[in-house]
Amino acid sequence: MSNRMRLSLISISCVLIFYIVLGGVLGRSDSPSSDNEKAYKDLGVYSEVLDRIKSDYVTEPNLKQVTDGAIRGLLEALDPYSTYLSPPQYKDYVDHPEPGPASVGMFLSKRAGFATVISVLPGSPAEKAGVKAGDLLDRIENSPTREFSVVQLERMLAGATGTAVSVTLVREARGEPQTMSITRAALNYPPVVAKMLEDGTGYLRVAAFNTGKAEEISSKLRELTSKGASKIVLDLRNCAGGAVEEAVDTASLFLDKGLVAYVYGQRYPRTDITAKSNGEVVRLPLAVLINQSTAGPAELVAAAVSEDKRGEVVGVRSFGVGVYQKLIPVGDGSALLLSVAKYYGPDGKAIQDNGVAPTVVQAAEGETASL
Repeated sequence: MSNRMRLSLISISCVLIFYIVLGGVLGRSDSPSSDNEKAYKDLGVYSEVLDRIKSDYVTEPNLKQVTDGAIRGLLEALDPYSTYLSPPQYKDYVDHPEPGPASVGMFLSKRAGFATVISVLPGSPAEKAGVKAGDLLDRIENSPTREFSVVQLERMLAGATGTAVSVTLVREARGEPQTMSITRAALNYPPVVAKMLEDGTGYLRVAAFNTGKAEEISSKLRELTSKGASKIVLDLRNCAGGAVEEAVDTASLFLDKGLVAYVYGQRYPRTDITAKSNGEVVRLPLAVLINQSTAGPAELVAAAVSEDKRGEVVGVRSFGVGVYQKLIPVGDGSALLLSVAKYYGPDGKAIQDNGVAPTVVQAAEGETASL
């Protein structure tokens, strides 16, 4: 075995040792000593398997590939977002933390190892290409998506404006994969849709919680109330992506105080996120519409409204996206982008694991909830 291979193997094994011994499965126990004993036993199993692969596999194995796969499997067992970054990938991440400048407008997650389109940004290249929520993303270029975390997939979809990316999708209605080329573009987040309905309902539809969205929603609410709105419907169906701060500011338009959410992890102290009203709280009857494509910051708004009993949450259970990540360098120049905490609703349930349950179940997508 070459010195370079030995160094690579030692570095990767150190990553495994660190997260097996020091709680890589993000759980605690009342018996630390028994946890450590189990961790060392698990590490012994890993070493034995590796030895067997080296000595008994049909051909001489690529140990770097084997250990990379082991790390990917370990991290994917935690959640779809935790990521191992090789030295070149780590350098690229540090140099360009935000992928882009262009992308295709898909919001992704993974379930059971399959990359799933949660939602598609209206007006984006992906929508124009016919990509729909619920589609499975099988390949990007010639790379199987099962081998990458959500963070890596998002970076693979991003690139220079005007460049093309080949994607292979498995549609809900068709079993056969379909390959298409999508041209990347700078994403333009659609404005908030605001209109008065015949029964005096002020209707707002939000596609994503991008920067400035809360102020835009506030402005539209003032318009609707000035037109005599007697109740508000906030439509967050198919709303995925954006900034947590925008979601908190949006919840604060309807809540003058109280817990919106909190962040907590085994080594991350609980941090409460509370409503921060500036005095302009809308107190009209409220309904928030959600569906299985509601994800991320939008779920924080729905959870806060539900638990405060400020209004009804109408639809079906949301998707469930809510982790807080930390970039952790590793000695050989690689790094881990690790989920160190989760977002919890005021009810104490992790958004990532549970989504948000509606208070009124209504599966029909086209109907406006009655208040």
